Amino acid sequence: MVDDLIINAKQLLELLNSDSVSVVHIMSRKAFLEYRIKNSIWIPFNKIEDHDFSSLDRKKTIVTYCKDSSCMSSLFAARILRENGFNALAYRGGIMEWRSLGYPSEFGET
Repeated sequence: MVDDLIINAKQLLELLNSDSVSVVHIMSRKAFLEYRIKNSIWIPFNKIEDHDFSSLDRKKTIVTYCKDSSCMSSLFAARILRENGFNALAYRGGIMEWRSLGYPSEFGET
């Protein structure tokens, strides 16, 4: 079921404030450097199936996101993470909604 994978902006902001989440930017490196949700890590979608997930904390909720609600990649990435034993969700609003809300963001190298 798709609904059990989806998180909204307010829910994600609450998780960020509680430090119980790892946020995964699944778009290009260029997009990651231009603008991202604060403290995001970059795992490109085209590499997610083969990714070594040892850098992710299994005790945290993992939230994936991409550009906007028309992008289905965040859902597919969350499913792959769940198949690998993570509590994973997809933020469907994407970076476009996050940015429009003025929520915590960053850019450039980490």
